[in-house]
Amino acid sequence: MKRKVLAMLLTAAMAASLMACGGGGDTSAESTEQTAGSEADTSSEETDSKEADESEQAEAPAADDGGSDYGGITLTFLNSKPEITDAVKKVTSAWGEAHGVTFEVTETSNPNDTLMANYQSGDAPILAVVDDANVLDFAAEHLLPLDGETWEGYTDMGKYVDGKLYGFPLTVESHCIVVNKAVVEENIGREFAAGDYKSIEAFEALLKEMRENGMETPVAVLPDIWSMVGHDFYPFYAYQDGTGEGAFALVDAVKGGKDIFEDELFYNHADFMSRVVAEYNINKADPLNADHDMTVLALAEGEVGFLLNGTWTWPELESMGASKSDDYTIMAYPNGSASAGKVMAAPTKYIVVDNSNATEEQQAAAKEFLNYLVMDEAGQKALIDDLGIVCAFTNNPNIPSDPINKALMQYISDGNTVTYLPLAFPSDYRDTITPAVQKLMTGEGDIRALADVLNDYWKNNDPNGR
Repeated sequence: MKRKVLAMLLTAAMAASLMACGGGGDTSAESTEQTAGSEADTSSEETDSKEADESEQAEAPAADDGGSDYGGITLTFLNSKPEITDAVKKVTSAWGEAHGVTFEVTETSNPNDTLMANYQSGDAPILAVVDDANVLDFAAEHLLPLDGETWEGYTDMGKYVDGKLYGFPLTVESHCIVVNKAVVEENIGREFAAGDYKSIEAFEALLKEMRENGMETPVAVLPDIWSMVGHDFYPFYAYQDGTGEGAFALVDAVKGGKDIFEDELFYNHADFMSRVVAEYNINKADPLNADHDMTVLALAEGEVGFLLNGTWTWPELESMGASKSDDYTIMAYPNGSASAGKVMAAPTKYIVVDNSNATEEQQAAAKEFLNYLVMDEAGQKALIDDLGIVCAFTNNPNIPSDPINKALMQYISDGNTVTYLPLAFPSDYRDTITPAVQKLMTGEGDIRALADVLNDYWKNNDPNGR
């Protein structure tokens, strides 16, 4: 990515270093929950890195950067972003082979609970991909400060606790509406431009037109709690003024006695989700019990034109037959704010280093590996091409190859982003509001009931990271 591109993100999308993809430390009771961006589901809680495909390892970028030889030490690596597990194995294996390090990569859908169990047993991973809330929870007692590193572009994107850097920003992501542009254009008979549908009224008119043209349900809504509740019902925070502080101001107003029901952005977004999105949802008949994979497949196969999800969905789409040459893009949730048309974007995952069980040699190797990802040409390429992410470091010249991340890069380049927020929310936020959101989406509840839950919650809780 171009240096100036992500430099713009630092000012346009990162007014606060608290963000983003749905309640970092949450422990939802839903057995089918999947974690994407900040949380993604996995059918197996842990995967042994020794099973990594040898052919993929052979294709990994050269990692002989002239660094240290650690003589065969082992680094355990916990990954909570399952869609990149194979890529993590590939990249760590290539670097480890060149530096005398064996990586053991495991996978989790719940980094909070996994790390807690690891630390209680005295067997914590040396490196871990975690959510914002996990950094906050474990930093003081268990994590290694990383302030001494000379990374470019991380100052506003890294995760700080009490003034110290603990979280290496792994990926910039956007929770947004993913668009199968070719399918939409085939249906409406003209070019689709996301900027034409900034308002709820304009987007609703488009969905009505698509229905009249034969696509009865043009929208796909994932049933997962992390998505339907953790993502789909927070844009009204991000769009208050496009910054984290603006979202906090709404919370402060509620604490001061404001009824969130009277907040125009909240009411309009809740109405949009429960009236417009619910009406045109392909899972309308049973929105809470739909199949996750079939919902994503509906976009890949052109049964719908829009999927409420995020930029992390590309690996799923590609596994279902989507090609990097296909015409996909992203768009913002329509709303009536001054920031309408801008997408939410910020770091959603961080890498941390253990400071409880790791030896000094293991810590040194872990930091050298992170430096490789930031400053070495092969490491920079691995971040983009192998891990398939939008990078948080301004010195990385590589551009994502998939159409969804390319679209995000364009939004960033154009300055059309607002700040992600919800990883700053307490870990019980999502579970608290889930029943009211689910009732609203099934027509069994109403906006007033959801507002009452939010009013009560914020009068008794504070966001993290203030």
